[in-house]
Amino acid sequence: MTEAPPAPAAGRPAPPRVVWEPVAFSAEGGEGPLAWGQFHMWRPLLRYGAAFATFTLRQVVALPAPGPGVPEALAAIRRLVETHQVLRTRFRDRAGEAWQTAAAEGTHLVEVCELGADAGAGALAAFAERRTRKLAAEPFRHSHEWPVRFSLVCRGGEVRAVAVVCSHLTFDGWSADLVGTALRRLLAGGRVTAPEWQPLDQAAYERSERGLRDDARAMRHFRARLAEVPDTAPRPPHAPASPRFQQWWLTSAALAAASVAVAERTRTSSSAVMLTLAATALAALRGQSTVPMLLITGNRVTERQQRYMAATAQDGLYVHDGTAAATLDDAVRAVYRRSAATYLRAAFHPASLEALTAEIDAARTHPLDLTGYFNDARLSRDWQLPPAPGPYPRSARGPAFVRGYDSNDMAFCLALAQQGPDCQVSLLADTRLLPAPAIPAVLSGLEAVLCEAAASDVPLSAVPPALGLV
Repeated sequence: MTEAPPAPAAGRPAPPRVVWEPVAFSAEGGEGPLAWGQFHMWRPLLRYGAAFATFTLRQVVALPAPGPGVPEALAAIRRLVETHQVLRTRFRDRAGEAWQTAAAEGTHLVEVCELGADAGAGALAAFAERRTRKLAAEPFRHSHEWPVRFSLVCRGGEVRAVAVVCSHLTFDGWSADLVGTALRRLLAGGRVTAPEWQPLDQAAYERSERGLRDDARAMRHFRARLAEVPDTAPRPPHAPASPRFQQWWLTSAALAAASVAVAERTRTSSSAVMLTLAATALAALRGQSTVPMLLITGNRVTERQQRYMAATAQDGLYVHDGTAAATLDDAVRAVYRRSAATYLRAAFHPASLEALTAEIDAARTHPLDLTGYFNDARLSRDWQLPPAPGPYPRSARGPAFVRGYDSNDMAFCLALAQQGPDCQVSLLADTRLLPAPAIPAVLSGLEAVLCEAAASDVPLSAVPPALGLV
Protein backbone atom coordinates (compact mmCIF):
# COMPACT_ATOMS: atom_id res chain seq x y z
CA MET A 1 0.00 0.00 0.00
CA THR A 2 1.58 3.29 -1.11
CA GLU A 3 0.84 6.93 -0.39
CA ALA A 4 1.31 8.87 -3.60
CA PRO A 5 3.25 12.06 -2.77
CA PRO A 6 2.14 15.34 -4.30
CA ALA A 7 4.32 16.90 -6.95
CA PRO A 8 7.13 19.00 -5.36
CA ALA A 9 7.17 22.75 -5.81
CA ALA A 10 10.00 24.20 -7.85
CA GLY A 11 13.25 24.32 -5.87
CA ARG A 12 11.91 22.19 -3.03
CA PRO A 13 12.89 18.61 -2.19
CA ALA A 14 10.45 15.88 -3.13
CA PRO A 15 8.13 14.81 -0.31
CA PRO A 16 8.84 11.47 1.37
CA ARG A 17 7.67 8.31 -0.37
CA VAL A 18 5.67 6.19 2.07
CA VAL A 19 4.86 2.49 1.65
CA TRP A 20 3.66 -0.20 4.04
CA GLU A 21 5.54 -3.50 4.05
CA PRO A 22 4.06 -6.73 5.49
CA VAL A 23 6.23 -8.62 7.98
CA ALA A 24 4.91 -12.15 8.50
CA PHE A 25 5.89 -13.99 11.69
CA SER A 26 5.56 -17.49 13.11
CA ALA A 27 6.18 -18.34 16.75
CA GLU A 28 4.68 -20.04 19.79
CA GLY A 29 1.31 -18.62 20.79
CA GLY A 30 -0.93 -18.82 23.81
CA GLU A 31 -3.64 -17.06 25.76
CA GLY A 32 -4.62 -16.21 29.30
CA PRO A 33 -5.61 -13.41 31.68
CA LEU A 34 -3.73 -10.15 31.91
CA ALA A 35 -0.76 -9.81 34.22
CA TRP A 36 -1.18 -7.30 37.08
CA GLY A 37 0.99 -4.69 35.37
CA GLN A 38 -1.19 -4.90 32.26
CA PHE A 39 -4.45 -4.96 34.21
CA HIS A 40 -3.26 -1.85 36.06
CA MET A 41 -3.77 0.06 32.77
CA TRP A 42 -6.83 -1.87 31.55
CA ARG A 43 -9.25 0.14 33.68
CA PRO A 44 -7.81 3.54 32.58
CA LEU A 45 -8.04 2.33 28.97
CA LEU A 46 -11.76 1.67 29.39
CA ARG A 47 -12.29 4.93 31.27
CA TYR A 48 -10.42 7.27 28.92
CA GLY A 49 -11.38 5.69 25.60
CA ALA A 50 -9.71 7.45 22.67
CA ALA A 51 -8.00 9.89 25.08
CA PHE A 52 -5.89 6.96 26.33
CA ALA A 53 -3.69 7.64 23.28
CA THR A 54 -2.12 10.55 25.22
CA PHE A 55 -0.33 7.92 27.32
CA THR A 56 1.20 6.13 24.32
CA LEU A 57 4.96 5.61 24.63
CA ARG A 58 7.13 6.70 21.71
CA GLN A 59 10.82 6.77 20.87
CA VAL A 60 13.19 7.20 17.94
CA VAL A 61 15.90 4.57 17.45
CA ALA A 62 18.60 6.51 15.59
CA LEU A 63 21.08 4.49 13.54
CA PRO A 64 24.60 5.43 12.42
CA ALA A 65 25.59 5.52 8.77
CA PRO A 66 25.62 3.39 6.80
CA GLY A 67 22.26 2.11 7.98
CA PRO A 68 20.89 -1.32 7.11
CA GLY A 69 18.80 -1.83 4.01
CA VAL A 70 15.05 -2.05 4.25
CA PRO A 71 14.96 -5.88 3.82
CA GLU A 72 17.48 -6.28 6.64
CA ALA A 73 15.51 -3.93 8.90
CA LEU A 74 12.25 -5.77 8.21
CA ALA A 75 13.97 -9.07 9.01
CA ALA A 76 15.18 -7.60 12.31
CA ILE A 77 11.64 -6.57 13.21
CA ARG A 78 10.39 -10.06 12.35
CA ARG A 79 12.98 -11.64 14.68
CA LEU A 80 12.05 -9.21 17.43
CA VAL A 81 8.33 -9.94 17.11
CA GLU A 82 8.86 -13.71 17.00
CA THR A 83 11.08 -13.57 20.10
CA HIS A 84 8.83 -11.47 22.31
CA GLN A 85 5.25 -12.54 22.89
CA VAL A 86 4.10 -9.08 23.93
CA LEU A 87 4.74 -7.66 20.43
CA ARG A 88 2.17 -10.00 18.86
CA THR A 89 -0.56 -9.93 21.50
CA ARG A 90 -4.15 -8.71 21.28
CA PHE A 91 -6.50 -7.90 24.14
CA ARG A 92 -10.23 -8.23 24.65
CA ASP A 93 -12.93 -8.56 27.25
CA ARG A 94 -14.00 -12.21 27.61
CA ALA A 95 -17.14 -12.64 29.68
CA GLY A 96 -16.19 -9.74 31.92
CA GLU A 97 -12.52 -10.69 32.26
CA ALA A 98 -9.62 -8.97 30.49
CA TRP A 99 -7.90 -11.53 28.28
CA GLN A 100 -4.75 -11.58 26.13
CA THR A 101 -3.92 -13.76 23.14
CA ALA A 102 -0.37 -14.09 21.85
CA ALA A 103 -0.63 -14.97 18.16
CA ALA A 104 1.33 -17.90 16.77
CA GLU A 105 1.11 -16.49 13.26
CA GLY A 106 0.29 -13.13 11.80
CA THR A 107 1.58 -10.07 10.01
CA HIS A 108 2.88 -6.71 11.16
CA LEU A 109 2.53 -3.83 8.70
CA VAL A 110 5.65 -1.67 8.91
CA GLU A 111 5.71 1.86 7.53
CA VAL A 112 8.70 2.66 5.30
CA CYS A 113 9.44 6.34 4.61
CA GLU A 114 12.08 7.25 1.99
CA LEU A 115 13.25 10.87 2.28
CA GLY A 116 15.69 10.78 -0.63
CA ALA A 117 19.45 10.54 -0.93
CA ASP A 118 19.97 14.26 -0.26
CA ALA A 119 18.14 14.45 3.07
CA GLY A 120 20.31 15.90 5.80
CA ALA A 121 20.78 14.52 9.31
CA GLY A 122 18.59 17.25 10.79
CA ALA A 123 15.77 16.55 8.36
CA LEU A 124 15.95 12.82 9.13
CA ALA A 125 15.79 13.39 12.88
CA ALA A 126 12.95 15.89 12.63
CA PHE A 127 10.95 13.64 10.32
CA ALA A 128 11.41 10.62 12.60
CA GLU A 129 10.19 12.63 15.57
CA ARG A 130 7.12 13.75 13.62
CA ARG A 131 6.37 10.13 12.68
CA THR A 132 6.37 9.06 16.33
CA ARG A 133 3.86 11.80 17.12
CA LYS A 134 1.64 10.87 14.16
CA LEU A 135 1.69 7.16 14.92
CA ALA A 136 1.06 7.78 18.62
CA ALA A 137 -1.90 10.09 18.00
CA GLU A 138 -4.10 7.27 16.67
CA PRO A 139 -5.60 5.16 19.50
CA PHE A 140 -4.65 1.49 19.51
CA ARG A 141 -7.50 -0.90 18.72
CA HIS A 142 -6.28 -3.63 21.02
CA SER A 143 -8.82 -6.28 20.04
CA HIS A 144 -7.44 -6.55 16.50
CA GLU A 145 -4.22 -4.53 16.40
CA TRP A 146 -0.73 -5.28 17.70
CA PRO A 147 0.35 -3.03 20.61
CA VAL A 148 3.45 -1.68 18.83
CA ARG A 149 3.96 0.28 15.60
CA PHE A 150 7.17 0.66 13.58
CA SER A 151 8.16 3.22 10.96
CA LEU A 152 11.47 3.01 9.07
CA VAL A 153 12.94 6.40 8.12
CA CYS A 154 15.29 5.98 5.17
CA ARG A 155 17.80 7.97 3.12
CA GLY A 156 18.81 6.53 -0.22
CA GLY A 157 17.56 3.07 0.70
CA GLU A 158 19.38 2.99 4.04
CA VAL A 159 17.40 2.93 7.28
CA ARG A 160 18.70 5.79 9.44
CA ALA A 161 16.05 5.78 12.18
CA VAL A 162 13.11 3.73 13.38
CA ALA A 163 10.11 5.38 15.00
CA VAL A 164 8.70 3.00 17.62
CA VAL A 165 5.33 3.54 19.29
CA CYS A 166 4.10 1.28 22.12
CA SER A 167 0.70 1.07 23.77
CA HIS A 168 0.72 1.91 27.47
CA LEU A 169 -1.75 -0.90 28.07
CA THR A 170 0.99 -3.51 27.90
CA PHE A 171 4.23 -1.50 28.05
CA ASP A 172 5.59 0.77 30.74
CA GLY A 173 8.54 3.11 30.22
CA TRP A 174 11.09 0.45 31.13
CA SER A 175 9.76 -2.24 28.78
CA ALA A 176 9.31 0.26 25.93
CA ASP A 177 12.98 1.12 26.38
CA LEU A 178 13.78 -2.61 26.18
CA VAL A 179 12.01 -2.76 22.81
CA GLY A 180 14.21 0.02 21.43
CA THR A 181 17.39 -1.50 22.89
CA ALA A 182 16.68 -4.95 21.44
CA LEU A 183 15.78 -3.52 18.04
CA ARG A 184 18.97 -1.45 17.93
CA ARG A 185 20.99 -4.58 18.70
CA LEU A 186 19.31 -6.56 15.91
CA LEU A 187 19.75 -3.74 13.39
CA ALA A 188 23.46 -3.68 14.22
CA GLY A 189 23.73 -7.36 13.30
CA GLY A 190 23.50 -8.73 16.84
CA ARG A 191 21.19 -11.33 18.31
CA VAL A 192 18.48 -11.41 20.92
CA THR A 193 17.95 -14.47 23.06
CA ALA A 194 14.53 -15.89 23.83
CA PRO A 195 13.27 -14.38 27.10
CA GLU A 196 12.95 -16.66 30.11
CA TRP A 197 9.71 -14.96 31.17
CA GLN A 198 6.81 -13.84 29.01
CA PRO A 199 3.54 -12.06 29.97
CA LEU A 200 1.58 -15.33 30.04
CA ASP A 201 4.20 -16.76 32.41
CA GLN A 202 3.82 -13.71 34.64
CA ALA A 203 0.03 -13.99 34.65
CA ALA A 204 0.25 -17.68 35.59
CA TYR A 205 2.67 -16.89 38.43
CA GLU A 206 0.35 -14.21 39.80
CA ARG A 207 -2.49 -16.74 40.00
CA SER A 208 -0.30 -19.30 41.75
CA GLU A 209 -0.02 -19.76 45.50
CA ARG A 210 3.16 -17.66 45.59
CA GLY A 211 1.54 -14.90 43.58
CA LEU A 212 -1.47 -14.82 45.87
CA ARG A 213 0.89 -14.48 48.85
CA ASP A 214 2.53 -11.49 47.15
CA ASP A 215 -0.89 -9.92 46.68
CA ALA A 216 -1.85 -10.52 50.32
CA ARG A 217 1.47 -9.09 51.54
CA ALA A 218 0.93 -5.91 49.53
CA MET A 219 -2.60 -5.52 50.87
CA ARG A 220 -1.35 -5.87 54.47
CA HIS A 221 1.02 -2.98 53.75
CA PHE A 222 -1.76 -0.88 52.23
CA ARG A 223 -4.11 -1.62 55.14
CA ALA A 224 -1.52 -0.66 57.76
CA ARG A 225 -0.54 2.57 56.00
CA LEU A 226 -4.11 3.63 55.20
CA ALA A 227 -4.98 3.23 58.88
CA GLU A 228 -2.64 6.19 59.50
CA VAL A 229 -4.66 8.55 57.28
CA PRO A 230 -6.89 10.79 59.44
CA ASP A 231 -10.60 10.92 58.68
CA THR A 232 -10.70 14.67 58.08
CA ALA A 233 -12.81 16.80 55.79
CA PRO A 234 -11.18 18.06 52.59
CA ARG A 235 -10.71 21.73 51.89
CA PRO A 236 -13.42 23.38 49.77
CA PRO A 237 -12.42 23.17 46.10
CA HIS A 238 -11.45 26.12 43.92
CA ALA A 239 -13.47 26.99 40.83
CA PRO A 240 -12.07 24.80 38.04
CA ALA A 241 -10.31 26.18 35.00
CA SER A 242 -10.84 24.89 31.47
CA PRO A 243 -9.42 22.37 30.88
CA ARG A 244 -9.78 21.26 34.48
CA PHE A 245 -6.54 19.24 34.67
CA GLN A 246 -3.38 20.96 33.46
CA GLN A 247 0.21 19.82 33.11
CA TRP A 248 3.32 22.02 33.02
CA TRP A 249 6.98 21.15 33.02
CA LEU A 250 10.23 22.84 33.89
CA THR A 251 13.56 22.05 32.23
CA SER A 252 16.31 22.91 34.69
CA ALA A 253 19.81 21.53 35.17
CA ALA A 254 20.07 23.76 38.26
CA LEU A 255 17.11 22.04 39.91
CA ALA A 256 18.52 18.61 39.05
CA ALA A 257 22.01 19.41 40.35
CA ALA A 258 20.58 20.93 43.53
CA SER A 259 18.50 17.81 44.22
CA VAL A 260 21.64 15.70 43.80
CA ALA A 261 23.54 17.98 46.21
CA VAL A 262 20.84 17.57 48.88
CA ALA A 263 20.78 13.81 48.27
CA GLU A 264 24.54 13.54 48.70
CA ARG A 265 24.46 15.56 51.91
CA THR A 266 21.66 13.42 53.36
CA ARG A 267 23.04 10.15 51.91
CA THR A 268 19.74 9.42 50.21
CA SER A 269 18.69 9.88 46.57
CA SER A 270 17.48 12.68 44.33
CA SER A 271 14.21 10.75 44.00
CA ALA A 272 13.71 10.88 47.79
CA VAL A 273 14.46 14.62 47.75
CA MET A 274 11.83 15.29 45.10
CA LEU A 275 9.29 12.97 46.77
CA THR A 276 9.73 14.89 50.02
CA LEU A 277 9.00 18.18 48.29
CA ALA A 278 6.02 16.69 46.42
CA ALA A 279 4.50 15.29 49.62
CA THR A 280 5.11 18.55 51.49
CA ALA A 281 3.36 20.47 48.72
CA LEU A 282 0.40 18.07 48.68
CA ALA A 283 0.03 18.31 52.46
CA ALA A 284 -0.01 22.12 52.23
CA LEU A 285 -2.62 22.03 49.45
CA ARG A 286 -4.93 19.75 51.41
CA GLY A 287 -4.32 21.50 54.72
CA GLN A 288 -3.48 18.15 56.32
CA SER A 289 -0.26 17.11 58.03
CA THR A 290 -0.64 13.46 57.04
CA VAL A 291 -1.40 12.63 53.41
CA PRO A 292 -1.29 9.46 51.31
CA MET A 293 0.53 9.43 47.98
CA LEU A 294 0.67 6.78 45.30
CA LEU A 295 4.18 6.22 44.00
CA ILE A 296 4.30 4.90 40.44
CA THR A 297 6.59 1.94 41.01
CA GLY A 298 8.56 0.02 38.39
CA ASN A 299 8.51 -3.35 40.21
CA ARG A 300 11.85 -4.21 38.56
CA VAL A 301 13.68 -5.54 41.61
CA THR A 302 15.08 -8.81 40.25
CA GLU A 303 17.22 -9.34 37.15
CA ARG A 304 14.41 -11.33 35.56
CA GLN A 305 12.00 -8.45 36.10
CA GLN A 306 14.54 -6.04 34.60
CA ARG A 307 14.67 -8.15 31.42
CA TYR A 308 10.90 -8.67 31.24
CA MET A 309 9.51 -6.92 28.13
CA ALA A 310 6.03 -5.99 29.36
CA ALA A 311 4.43 -3.68 31.88
CA THR A 312 5.16 -4.23 35.57
CA ALA A 313 4.62 -0.65 36.84
CA GLN A 314 1.90 -0.21 39.46
CA ASP A 315 1.08 2.13 42.34
CA GLY A 316 2.76 1.80 45.72
CA LEU A 317 1.33 3.54 48.80
CA TYR A 318 3.34 6.05 50.82
CA VAL A 319 1.82 7.98 53.74
CA HIS A 320 3.62 11.22 54.54
CA ASP A 321 3.75 12.64 58.07
CA GLY A 322 4.58 16.31 57.74
CA THR A 323 5.15 16.72 61.48
CA ALA A 324 7.96 14.17 61.75
CA ALA A 325 10.84 16.50 60.84
CA ALA A 326 11.86 20.13 61.41
CA THR A 327 14.19 20.58 58.44
CA LEU A 328 14.21 19.49 54.83
CA ASP A 329 17.28 17.30 55.36
CA ASP A 330 15.63 15.42 58.24
CA ALA A 331 12.43 15.03 56.22
CA VAL A 332 14.35 13.63 53.24
CA ARG A 333 16.05 11.04 55.43
CA ALA A 334 12.71 9.98 56.91
CA VAL A 335 11.05 9.79 53.49
CA TYR A 336 13.96 7.76 52.10
CA ARG A 337 13.59 5.14 54.87
CA ARG A 338 9.81 5.03 54.86
CA SER A 339 9.32 4.93 51.10
CA ALA A 340 11.55 1.84 50.73
CA ALA A 341 8.71 -0.42 51.90
CA THR A 342 6.41 1.27 49.40
CA TYR A 343 8.54 0.25 46.45
CA LEU A 344 8.73 -3.34 47.74
CA ARG A 345 4.95 -3.71 48.22
CA ALA A 346 3.60 -2.46 44.92
CA ALA A 347 2.80 -5.71 43.08
CA PHE A 348 -0.83 -6.77 43.52
CA HIS A 349 -4.05 -7.39 41.66
CA PRO A 350 -5.73 -3.98 41.20
CA ALA A 351 -9.06 -5.53 42.17
CA SER A 352 -7.62 -6.32 45.61
CA LEU A 353 -6.89 -2.66 46.25
CA GLU A 354 -10.36 -1.66 45.04
CA ALA A 355 -11.93 -4.08 47.53
CA LEU A 356 -9.69 -2.87 50.36
CA THR A 357 -10.37 0.83 49.83
CA ALA A 358 -14.11 0.15 49.55
CA GLU A 359 -13.98 -1.67 52.89
CA ILE A 360 -12.03 1.14 54.59
CA ASP A 361 -14.21 3.88 53.10
CA ALA A 362 -17.33 2.17 54.46
CA ALA A 363 -16.03 2.83 57.98
CA ARG A 364 -14.98 6.45 57.34
CA THR A 365 -16.93 9.69 57.25
CA HIS A 366 -14.73 11.07 54.46
CA PRO A 367 -13.53 8.68 51.73
CA LEU A 368 -9.81 8.17 51.22
CA ASP A 369 -8.29 10.54 48.69
CA LEU A 370 -5.75 8.57 46.66
CA THR A 371 -5.35 11.10 43.85
CA GLY A 372 -1.88 12.38 44.81
CA TYR A 373 0.94 10.82 42.79
CA PHE A 374 4.72 10.85 42.43
CA ASN A 375 6.40 9.37 39.35
CA ASP A 376 10.16 9.05 38.96
CA ALA A 377 10.19 8.14 35.26
CA ARG A 378 13.97 8.25 34.84
CA LEU A 379 14.14 4.44 34.49
CA SER A 380 16.16 4.09 37.73
CA ARG A 381 18.87 6.39 36.47
CA ASP A 382 19.85 9.67 38.11
CA TRP A 383 19.90 13.00 36.31
CA GLN A 384 22.31 13.27 33.39
CA LEU A 385 23.80 16.65 34.18
CA PRO A 386 25.67 18.77 31.60
CA PRO A 387 29.38 17.89 31.29
CA ALA A 388 30.46 21.38 32.33
CA PRO A 389 30.98 21.83 36.09
CA GLY A 390 28.32 23.70 38.06
CA PRO A 391 26.82 25.80 39.36
CA TYR A 392 24.26 25.68 36.58
CA PRO A 393 22.06 28.66 35.76
CA ARG A 394 18.39 28.42 36.54
CA SER A 395 15.90 27.94 33.75
CA ALA A 396 15.78 31.07 31.59
CA ARG A 397 12.52 30.04 29.92
CA GLY A 398 10.66 28.99 33.06
CA PRO A 399 7.81 26.47 33.16
CA ALA A 400 6.09 25.53 29.89
CA PHE A 401 2.53 24.31 29.40
CA VAL A 402 2.36 20.69 28.22
CA ARG A 403 -1.31 19.75 27.86
CA GLY A 404 -4.73 19.87 29.46
CA TYR A 405 -7.24 17.12 30.24
CA ASP A 406 -10.97 17.32 30.82
CA SER A 407 -10.77 14.32 33.15
CA ASN A 408 -8.01 12.52 35.01
CA ASP A 409 -7.67 10.23 38.01
CA MET A 410 -4.73 12.28 39.28
CA ALA A 411 -5.39 15.49 41.20
CA PHE A 412 -1.67 16.05 41.78
CA CYS A 413 1.28 14.32 40.14
CA LEU A 414 4.90 15.42 40.29
CA ALA A 415 6.99 13.52 37.72
CA LEU A 416 10.72 13.41 36.98
CA ALA A 417 11.99 12.75 33.46
CA GLN A 418 15.23 12.76 31.49
CA GLN A 419 14.48 13.89 27.93
CA GLY A 420 17.78 13.50 26.10
CA PRO A 421 20.14 16.02 27.72
CA ASP A 422 17.29 17.83 29.49
CA CYS A 423 16.38 17.34 33.15
CA GLN A 424 12.65 17.90 33.47
CA VAL A 425 10.15 18.05 36.30
CA SER A 426 6.45 18.14 35.44
CA LEU A 427 3.41 18.90 37.55
CA LEU A 428 -0.10 17.76 36.63
CA ALA A 429 -2.82 19.20 38.85
CA ASP A 430 -6.56 19.44 39.19
CA THR A 431 -7.33 23.15 39.13
CA ARG A 432 -10.00 22.54 41.80
CA LEU A 433 -7.08 21.65 44.10
CA LEU A 434 -4.41 23.99 42.68
CA PRO A 435 -5.55 27.00 40.62
CA ALA A 436 -4.15 27.06 37.09
CA PRO A 437 -1.76 30.05 37.58
CA ALA A 438 -0.26 28.36 40.64
CA ILE A 439 0.88 25.23 38.75
CA PRO A 440 3.87 26.87 36.99
CA ALA A 441 4.52 28.91 40.15
CA VAL A 442 5.01 25.71 42.14
CA LEU A 443 7.55 24.45 39.60
CA SER A 444 9.50 27.71 39.75
CA GLY A 445 9.31 27.53 43.54
CA LEU A 446 10.77 24.01 43.52
CA GLU A 447 13.75 25.27 41.56
CA ALA A 448 14.25 28.19 43.96
CA VAL A 449 13.93 26.20 47.17
CA LEU A 450 16.23 23.44 45.93
CA CYS A 451 18.91 25.88 44.85
CA GLU A 452 18.76 27.39 48.36
CA ALA A 453 18.74 23.96 50.01
CA ALA A 454 21.78 22.86 48.00
CA ALA A 455 23.88 25.42 49.89
CA SER A 456 22.50 24.65 53.39
CA ASP A 457 19.60 22.92 55.11
CA VAL A 458 16.31 24.84 55.23
CA PRO A 459 13.37 24.64 57.67
CA LEU A 460 10.63 22.37 56.37
CA SER A 461 8.09 25.04 57.30
CA ALA A 462 9.72 27.35 54.76
CA VAL A 463 8.96 25.06 51.82
CA PRO A 464 5.20 25.71 51.32
CA PRO A 465 5.67 29.53 51.31
CA ALA A 466 8.53 29.14 48.83
CA LEU A 467 6.16 27.19 46.57
CA GLY A 468 3.46 29.82 46.89
CA LEU A 469 1.16 27.47 48.81
CA VAL A 470 0.57 29.56 51.95
